[in-house]
Amino acid sequence: MNSSNSPKAWAEISIDGPSFILETLAEFFNSIGARGAIFSSPQNKKPGYESITYFIPHDKKFPAKLAKLRKYLAELSSLFPDHQLSEPRIQIIKDADWINQWRETVVPTKVSKKFWVVPEWRKPPKEALKPGYRVIIMEPGLAFGTGYHPTTRLCLEMIEELVPERARTVLDVGTGTGILAMASAMLGAKSVLAIDIDPLSLEVANDNLQRNKLKSRVRLQLVKENSALRLGRKKFELILANLFEAELKKLAEDFAKHLKNKGYLAISGILPEQASPLMKVYKKLGMRILQKKEQNKWIAILMRKN
Repeated sequence: MNSSNSPKAWAEISIDGPSFILETLAEFFNSIGARGAIFSSPQNKKPGYESITYFIPHDKKFPAKLAKLRKYLAELSSLFPDHQLSEPRIQIIKDADWINQWRETVVPTKVSKKFWVVPEWRKPPKEALKPGYRVIIMEPGLAFGTGYHPTTRLCLEMIEELVPERARTVLDVGTGTGILAMASAMLGAKSVLAIDIDPLSLEVANDNLQRNKLKSRVRLQLVKENSALRLGRKKFELILANLFEAELKKLAEDFAKHLKNKGYLAISGILPEQASPLMKVYKKLGMRILQKKEQNKWIAILMRKN
C-alpha cells in the first residue's frame, strides 16, 4: 500500500458472537471498506463463539458507517434472537504499520469454478490466467481472511450456469461490493443493473468497477429503503438477490414483476429452516424451483418464472 494514501487513523471495532454470524458480518464489513480483521477468543469463552476485530478508516465517513453497523447488528439480533452478539468495542488507533503487515498475508483466492479474486496490489497467479478463468480485482476486506461468504459463492455458481447462454440481462439487488454484478458482466451479460439502498455500498461497488474496467458494463442505482424497487417497466432474464429472509419475502412480488417470462431468480442468504416457507411464497407467485444448494448452513435457491 502507498503510505501517502493511508488513513491517518483507524477505528478498531471488536465484536463477540457465534462463528456463523461473524461470517455474515464479514460481507457487511467488506461493503463499508474494512481493510483487515483479526480472529481471537471471545471474552465470555462460550463454545461456538469467537471474537472478531475489524479495522475501518477513521475519517469523515466513519460516523455514518458506525450508524449503519449498529442498525445491521440490530437486524441480526432480531433474526437470530437465540444467538447474542456483543456490543461493538471501539478504539481509535493511529499506528497504521499493521495494515502493511496484514497485506503481506493476503493472497489471491479461487472463489468459484470460474472466478478468482485478487487484491489490487498483487499479480494474479498463473493458474488464474489460464483459459476459462476470470479475475476480479478488489480492495479486500475481511473476506480474504476467511474465504468469501457461502451465500456469495453459491450465487456465483448459479451465475456461471446461466450467463450469458440463458440470461443476458441481469439485476443485482443489494449489490454491496458489486462482486455478483461484476461476475455477470465478465461472463458476457448484455446489460447489468446493480442496486442498493446504501450509498456507501455503492461507492465501494463503483471503486471496484473502476478497478476492473467495468464501469461501462454495469450501471449502479440507489433505491429507497422500505419501498418497492421502483424500476418502472424494466424486466430482466436473471435477478440476483443475496439478502436476508425478511427482505426476500418483502421483495418477492417485485422480483416476480421485474422478471421476464421464463427468466431466472437466484436468492441466497437463507438458513435451512427458512427455505421451505420461503419457497412456498415464491411458488404462489408462479415460480418453479430448479435448485436448492447448501454450503456451511446457508441456502441458495434457483427458480424460474413459469
